[in-house]
Amino acid sequence: MNAWPALQTMHYDGWVIRFAQGVTKRLNSVYPIYASKIDVNEKINYCENLYRLQNLPPCFRMTEIVQPSGLDQKLEEQGYEHAFDVSVQLVDISQLKIASDKNIQIAEIMNEAWLDDYIRMNDVNPANTPVFKRIIEQIIVSRGLFTLSKNGIAVGCGLGVVENKHIGLFDIVIDKSYRNQGLGQVLIESILAWGKNRGAEYGYLQVLVDNDPAIRLYSKVGFKEEYRYWYRMKGQ
Repeated sequence: MNAWPALQTMHYDGWVIRFAQGVTKRLNSVYPIYASKIDVNEKINYCENLYRLQNLPPCFRMTEIVQPSGLDQKLEEQGYEHAFDVSVQLVDISQLKIASDKNIQIAEIMNEAWLDDYIRMNDVNPANTPVFKRIIEQIIVSRGLFTLSKNGIAVGCGLGVVENKHIGLFDIVIDKSYRNQGLGQVLIESILAWGKNRGAEYGYLQVLVDNDPAIRLYSKVGFKEEYRYWYRMKGQ
Protein backbone atom coordinates (compact mmCIF):
# COMPACT_ATOMS: atom_id res chain seq x y z
CA MET A 1 0.00 0.00 0.00
CA ASN A 2 2.94 2.34 0.59
CA ALA A 3 4.74 1.40 -2.61
CA TRP A 4 1.70 1.91 -4.87
CA PRO A 5 -0.41 4.45 -2.96
CA ALA A 6 -4.01 5.27 -3.70
CA LEU A 7 -5.07 8.88 -4.15
CA GLN A 8 -7.54 8.53 -1.29
CA THR A 9 -7.71 5.97 1.53
CA MET A 10 -10.33 5.34 4.19
CA HIS A 11 -10.14 3.06 7.22
CA TYR A 12 -13.41 1.46 8.25
CA ASP A 13 -13.63 -1.08 11.07
CA GLY A 14 -10.48 -2.97 10.07
CA TRP A 15 -10.92 -2.57 6.32
CA VAL A 16 -8.78 -0.30 4.14
CA ILE A 17 -10.79 1.27 1.31
CA ARG A 18 -8.82 2.75 -1.59
CA PHE A 19 -9.69 5.07 -4.46
CA ALA A 20 -7.76 6.34 -7.50
CA GLN A 21 -10.33 7.33 -10.12
CA GLY A 22 -10.58 3.75 -11.37
CA VAL A 23 -6.89 3.42 -12.29
CA THR A 24 -5.76 -0.15 -11.42
CA LYS A 25 -7.80 -2.49 -9.23
CA ARG A 26 -5.24 -2.44 -6.41
CA LEU A 27 -5.96 1.26 -5.96
CA ASN A 28 -9.73 0.94 -6.23
CA SER A 29 -10.61 -1.92 -3.93
CA VAL A 30 -11.27 -2.87 -0.33
CA TYR A 31 -8.52 -4.60 1.68
CA PRO A 32 -10.33 -6.59 4.45
CA ILE A 33 -7.30 -6.94 6.70
CA TYR A 34 -8.25 -6.73 10.36
CA ALA A 35 -10.88 -8.19 12.67
CA SER A 36 -14.30 -6.53 12.55
CA LYS A 37 -16.91 -5.42 15.03
CA ILE A 38 -19.62 -4.21 12.66
CA ASP A 39 -21.93 -6.76 10.98
CA VAL A 40 -20.36 -7.89 7.70
CA ASN A 41 -23.49 -7.21 5.62
CA GLU A 42 -23.59 -3.65 6.90
CA LYS A 43 -19.91 -3.23 6.01
CA ILE A 44 -20.36 -4.57 2.49
CA ASN A 45 -23.29 -2.23 1.88
CA TYR A 46 -21.27 0.70 3.21
CA CYS A 47 -18.40 -0.04 0.81
CA GLU A 48 -20.75 -0.56 -2.13
CA ASN A 49 -22.29 2.87 -1.56
CA LEU A 50 -18.86 4.51 -1.39
CA TYR A 51 -17.74 3.05 -4.71
CA ARG A 52 -21.02 3.84 -6.42
CA LEU A 53 -20.72 7.44 -5.29
CA GLN A 54 -17.37 7.45 -7.11
CA ASN A 55 -18.99 5.80 -10.17
CA LEU A 56 -16.80 2.73 -9.63
CA PRO A 57 -17.76 -0.96 -9.36
CA PRO A 58 -17.45 -2.37 -5.82
CA CYS A 59 -14.28 -4.47 -5.61
CA PHE A 60 -12.61 -6.45 -2.81
CA ARG A 61 -8.98 -7.62 -2.82
CA MET A 62 -9.06 -11.08 -1.26
CA THR A 63 -6.51 -13.40 0.34
CA GLU A 64 -6.80 -16.54 2.43
CA ILE A 65 -6.50 -14.48 5.62
CA VAL A 66 -9.16 -11.81 5.04
CA GLN A 67 -11.31 -10.75 7.96
CA PRO A 68 -13.89 -12.00 8.62
CA SER A 69 -12.84 -15.46 7.44
CA GLY A 70 -16.08 -16.24 5.61
CA LEU A 71 -16.06 -13.04 3.56
CA ASP A 72 -15.24 -14.66 0.22
CA GLN A 73 -18.27 -16.93 0.41
CA LYS A 74 -20.44 -14.05 1.62
CA LEU A 75 -19.45 -11.91 -1.35
CA GLU A 76 -20.10 -14.77 -3.76
CA GLU A 77 -23.59 -15.19 -2.32
CA GLN A 78 -24.20 -11.49 -2.94
CA GLY A 79 -23.28 -11.67 -6.62
CA TYR A 80 -19.59 -10.81 -6.55
CA GLU A 81 -17.59 -12.61 -9.22
CA HIS A 82 -14.12 -14.12 -8.65
CA ALA A 83 -11.63 -12.47 -11.02
CA PHE A 84 -7.93 -11.88 -11.71
CA ASP A 85 -5.93 -14.37 -9.65
CA VAL A 86 -2.55 -12.81 -8.85
CA SER A 87 0.68 -14.45 -7.67
CA VAL A 88 2.82 -12.45 -5.25
CA GLN A 89 6.42 -13.56 -5.71
CA LEU A 90 9.60 -13.04 -3.70
CA VAL A 91 13.34 -13.38 -4.37
CA ASP A 92 16.27 -13.21 -1.95
CA ILE A 93 18.65 -10.75 -3.60
CA SER A 94 21.23 -10.64 -0.83
CA GLN A 95 23.30 -13.38 -2.51
CA LEU A 96 22.51 -12.61 -6.15
CA LYS A 97 25.33 -11.40 -8.40
CA ILE A 98 23.52 -8.61 -10.22
CA ALA A 99 24.44 -5.21 -11.57
CA SER A 100 22.69 -2.39 -13.37
CA ASP A 101 23.10 -2.58 -17.14
CA LYS A 102 24.95 0.29 -18.86
CA ASN A 103 21.87 0.93 -21.01
CA ILE A 104 19.65 1.63 -18.01
CA GLN A 105 18.72 5.19 -17.04
CA ILE A 106 17.34 5.82 -13.55
CA ALA A 107 15.35 8.83 -12.36
CA GLU A 108 14.31 9.24 -8.74
CA ILE A 109 11.89 12.11 -9.39
CA MET A 110 9.00 12.21 -11.83
CA ASN A 111 10.25 12.19 -15.40
CA GLU A 112 7.82 13.13 -18.17
CA ALA A 113 9.71 11.12 -20.81
CA TRP A 114 9.59 8.02 -18.59
CA LEU A 115 5.87 8.49 -17.99
CA ASP A 116 5.21 8.81 -21.72
CA ASP A 117 7.12 5.56 -22.34
CA TYR A 118 5.28 3.86 -19.47
CA ILE A 119 1.88 4.86 -20.88
CA ARG A 120 2.79 3.80 -24.41
CA MET A 121 4.38 0.44 -23.61
CA ASN A 122 1.65 -0.59 -21.17
CA ASP A 123 -1.12 0.37 -23.61
CA VAL A 124 -2.60 2.65 -20.95
CA ASN A 125 -5.37 5.04 -21.94
CA PRO A 126 -3.53 8.39 -22.34
CA ALA A 127 -6.46 10.09 -20.59
CA ASN A 128 -5.27 8.41 -17.36
CA THR A 129 -1.77 9.92 -17.58
CA PRO A 130 -2.45 12.65 -14.97
CA VAL A 131 -3.70 10.04 -12.48
CA PHE A 132 -0.62 7.85 -12.91
CA LYS A 133 1.56 10.93 -12.49
CA ARG A 134 -0.15 11.79 -9.18
CA ILE A 135 0.17 8.20 -7.93
CA ILE A 136 3.91 8.03 -8.63
CA GLU A 137 4.63 11.54 -7.34
CA GLN A 138 3.08 10.75 -3.97
CA ILE A 139 5.25 7.68 -3.31
CA ILE A 140 7.05 8.77 -0.14
CA VAL A 141 9.58 5.94 0.17
CA SER A 142 12.59 5.60 -2.15
CA ARG A 143 11.59 5.12 -5.79
CA GLY A 144 13.39 4.62 -9.07
CA LEU A 145 11.98 5.11 -12.57
CA PHE A 146 13.91 2.82 -14.92
CA THR A 147 14.30 3.11 -18.68
CA LEU A 148 16.13 0.54 -20.78
CA SER A 149 17.41 1.86 -24.10
CA LYS A 150 18.74 0.18 -27.23
CA ASN A 151 20.50 2.22 -29.91
CA GLY A 152 19.19 5.35 -28.23
CA ILE A 153 15.57 4.18 -28.25
CA ALA A 154 13.58 3.47 -25.09
CA VAL A 155 12.58 -0.20 -25.29
CA GLY A 156 11.61 -1.01 -21.70
CA CYS A 157 10.65 0.61 -18.44
CA GLY A 158 9.66 -0.20 -14.88
CA LEU A 159 9.26 1.16 -11.37
CA GLY A 160 11.21 0.10 -8.28
CA VAL A 161 10.21 1.09 -4.73
CA VAL A 162 12.40 0.38 -1.69
CA GLU A 163 11.00 0.07 1.83
CA ASN A 164 12.13 -1.91 4.88
CA LYS A 165 14.73 -4.09 3.12
CA HIS A 166 12.34 -4.92 0.31
CA ILE A 167 12.16 -3.60 -3.24
CA GLY A 168 8.89 -3.83 -5.09
CA LEU A 169 8.92 -4.12 -8.86
CA PHE A 170 5.93 -2.60 -10.64
CA ASP A 171 4.77 -2.56 -14.26
CA ILE A 172 7.85 -4.10 -15.83
CA VAL A 173 7.33 -3.84 -19.58
CA ILE A 174 9.30 -4.26 -22.80
CA ASP A 175 8.16 -2.64 -26.03
CA LYS A 176 6.33 -5.20 -28.17
CA SER A 177 8.86 -4.82 -30.99
CA TYR A 178 11.77 -5.83 -28.71
CA ARG A 179 10.41 -8.77 -26.74
CA ASN A 180 11.97 -12.25 -26.56
CA GLN A 181 15.50 -10.81 -26.66
CA GLY A 182 16.38 -11.17 -22.97
CA LEU A 183 15.75 -7.49 -22.28
CA GLY A 184 13.15 -8.19 -19.61
CA GLN A 185 15.72 -10.01 -17.47
CA VAL A 186 18.22 -7.19 -17.97
CA LEU A 187 15.65 -4.67 -16.75
CA ILE A 188 14.57 -6.75 -13.75
CA GLU A 189 18.11 -7.46 -12.58
CA SER A 190 19.02 -3.77 -12.95
CA ILE A 191 16.10 -2.77 -10.73
CA LEU A 192 17.03 -5.40 -8.15
CA ALA A 193 20.66 -4.24 -8.20
CA TRP A 194 19.58 -0.66 -7.59
CA GLY A 195 17.46 -1.81 -4.66
CA LYS A 196 20.28 -3.94 -3.26
CA ASN A 197 22.55 -0.90 -3.26
CA ARG A 198 19.92 0.85 -1.12
CA GLY A 199 19.77 -1.89 1.47
CA ALA A 200 17.08 -4.15 0.04
CA GLU A 201 17.51 -7.84 0.75
CA TYR A 202 14.38 -9.10 -0.99
CA GLY A 203 12.52 -8.25 -4.17
CA TYR A 204 8.81 -8.75 -4.68
CA LEU A 205 6.37 -8.41 -7.54
CA GLN A 206 2.85 -9.33 -8.55
CA VAL A 207 1.86 -11.20 -11.70
CA LEU A 208 -1.36 -12.68 -13.07
CA VAL A 209 -1.26 -16.44 -12.63
CA ASP A 210 -2.15 -17.02 -16.30
CA ASN A 211 0.73 -14.85 -17.58
CA ASP A 212 3.02 -17.78 -18.35
CA PRO A 213 5.74 -15.80 -20.24
CA ALA A 214 6.16 -13.37 -17.34
CA ILE A 215 6.21 -16.14 -14.73
CA ARG A 216 8.90 -18.01 -16.68
CA LEU A 217 10.97 -14.82 -16.86
CA TYR A 218 10.64 -14.12 -13.13
CA SER A 219 11.55 -17.73 -12.37
CA LYS A 220 14.83 -17.31 -14.26
CA VAL A 221 15.76 -14.48 -11.92
CA GLY A 222 14.82 -16.57 -8.87
CA PHE A 223 11.34 -15.37 -7.94
CA LYS A 224 9.07 -17.86 -6.19
CA GLU A 225 5.43 -17.57 -5.23
CA GLU A 226 4.70 -16.58 -1.63
CA TYR A 227 0.91 -16.31 -1.79
CA ARG A 228 -1.97 -15.42 -4.07
CA TYR A 229 -4.76 -12.89 -4.02
CA TRP A 230 -7.82 -12.37 -6.16
CA TYR A 231 -10.64 -9.91 -6.59
CA ARG A 232 -14.33 -10.14 -5.90
CA MET A 233 -16.10 -7.70 -8.20
CA LYS A 234 -19.69 -6.64 -8.69
CA GLY A 235 -21.23 -4.58 -11.49
CA GLN A 236 -22.45 -1.12 -10.69
